[in-house]
Amino acid sequence: MSPRILDHKAQLERENILLDCAHAFIQRESIAALTIDKLVKELPFSKGTVYNHFNSKEDLLLGLCNRGMSILAELFSRAHKYEGLPREQGLAIHFAYMLYAKLYPTLFMLVLTAKTSNITDKASASRQEEHLQLEGKLIGPIVSIFQDSLNRGEISPPVPMTLEQLSFACWSLSFGTNALLLQNIERCGTRSNLIVERELINNVHILFDGFQFHPLTHEFDWATTISKFKSITFLQEVNILKDRGNILAI
Repeated sequence: MSPRILDHKAQLERENILLDCAHAFIQRESIAALTIDKLVKELPFSKGTVYNHFNSKEDLLLGLCNRGMSILAELFSRAHKYEGLPREQGLAIHFAYMLYAKLYPTLFMLVLTAKTSNITDKASASRQEEHLQLEGKLIGPIVSIFQDSLNRGEISPPVPMTLEQLSFACWSLSFGTNALLLQNIERCGTRSNLIVERELINNVHILFDGFQFHPLTHEFDWATTISKFKSITFLQEVNILKDRGNILAI
C-alpha cells in the first residue's frame, strides 16, 4: 500500500502538532535537552515523519521561532493601526512586545538561540527565507512610525540617527527590560521591587523624550492612551493574562 499523501492543510496541522510538542518540551526541560529522538517519543509519528517537516533540530527551533515572530508581527500590526499620534503607536509597539513576552516567555527568549549561526546555518533554506520575511513584518511598522514622525517634524534626535538605529534602540530597550524583569527577579534584590510593565513604560518615555519625540511625556495624557491599549487594542491579550492571574500594574 502506498503512503497516504497529505494535502497542504493536513501538512500544516501536523507541523503545528510537532511545534506544539517541541514548545511544551522546551518549557518543561530546556532547549539544550531537546533532541529529535526525545521528541519522537512524545509524538504519534515516526522519526521519518518528523524529518519530512524539519530536517534537523535546528530547523525545528527556527520553525518555532518563526511561529513566535508570526504572533508578534500580528500584535505589531495592531499597534501600528492604533488611531493616534506616531508616538502613541510607538508606545503601542512596546506594549505589544511586553504582552508577547508575558504570554509566550519561551518563544520570547528563543530568539536569542535562533539568531545564532549554529541554528540559522543548519536550518532549511525555506525556513531561513520565512525568517527573513517575518523580520520584515516586524521591523516594517516600527520604521513606518519613525518615518511618519520625521515627516511630521515630531522627532528630532540629539545626534543624527538612521531609521535602523532608531528602531534598534527601541528593540534593545524593550527586549532588555522584559528579559531582565520577567523571570527570577526574586533572586535579585536590585530587581525585586521592579514591575516589568511599569518599568518598560518609564524606560520608553525616557528613550522617546531623548529622541525629542513629541508630544513629550509631560505634554500628553499617556495614561488614557495606555487605558485604550488595555481596553481596546489588546483587550484579548490582557484578558488572557488576567485569566492567568496576571493583572497589569499600569
